[in-house]
Amino acid sequence: MTTNFEGKPILDEDELKAEFVALFPHGWAGPDVLAELAPEGWAASPLVAVFHPSVDQVYEESVRMHRNLATSPLRRPDAPPPPPEPTREEIEAEYQPTPVAPERECQELVGLCLWDIFSDNHEVFAEDGRLLDLGSMRASGGFLAEVLNAQGGPPPLPRPELPAEFNKMFEAPPDASPQMLEMVAQMRKEMIGDGGYTYLDFYLGPRMMADRADLVPVYAMIFRRLRARGMDWVYHFPRLSLVDFRPLKKQMDEQERLKKGEPEFAGYDPEAAMAEEEADRKKDEELAEMRASLDEGHREAVAAAREEEPPAVVRAYQAVYGDFPEGWPPEA
Repeated sequence: MTTNFEGKPILDEDELKAEFVALFPHGWAGPDVLAELAPEGWAASPLVAVFHPSVDQVYEESVRMHRNLATSPLRRPDAPPPPPEPTREEIEAEYQPTPVAPERECQELVGLCLWDIFSDNHEVFAEDGRLLDLGSMRASGGFLAEVLNAQGGPPPLPRPELPAEFNKMFEAPPDASPQMLEMVAQMRKEMIGDGGYTYLDFYLGPRMMADRADLVPVYAMIFRRLRARGMDWVYHFPRLSLVDFRPLKKQMDEQERLKKGEPEFAGYDPEAAMAEEEADRKKDEELAEMRASLDEGHREAVAAAREEEPPAVVRAYQAVYGDFPEGWPPEA
């Protein structure tokens, strides 16, 4: 039986793809989906605002993002002051209406909401108890992009032209091995695409535009299909964490030393070792402070969430299943 890294039984990749075909036999923007989400036509649906926000919505989002970055617990105390907040006049001067594309916009919105349900640490279980595990948050976006590309629907909008400095990231050295060339090509495809969707198109779901429209109908449409196939969903409250990569670097350095056949204390410098130890101590203190700040922020976020209306995805689950999902309300 296939299991994930936690040892939970999961569907294999072929079974996962088959389930997504069964859930959406006509695609994410098929006539059945469009009829459910926009019976009066996509252009007349409130959901069209997700891709065509008003000037006021763009302005509010820009200010909110600016303030969130300025007050982020990850912002260093000695960081330079942030630039001034954008003004409504600046936003309006740059605002350009765009044409409505029903099928493309519908499939992209469904994909974003699928990421929100199947990823972000949430869990979907099949009728037999196995987990529909799409992988990490990044891998989930890649899986959804692959599924959508296979449907043969409208392609995404053309990617903006990238600066030359960015393209240098994908230049392999002249003596690169075939494995290196393949890895670089895959990275370029994932970041830039080859005309189709990539993981970046669905990574983090619709959170950047979730306030533009009520997304409960989209989540509910997905949950109705999950329930019809005997599936259930477990909610997990979002949480930021810090990862210390120093142990991994030390392990890689040790493996490199062994590979070269060098003795354990080759190149040992007492002064350098003491300096490294002091740097590690300061880094430990810094990480401890940042983690304490994140923990406090998490407790405050949980307390606030318990006092507020549940998020759209939870309300949609309740509307379809008749009760809150496991994991709601959250606990600190």
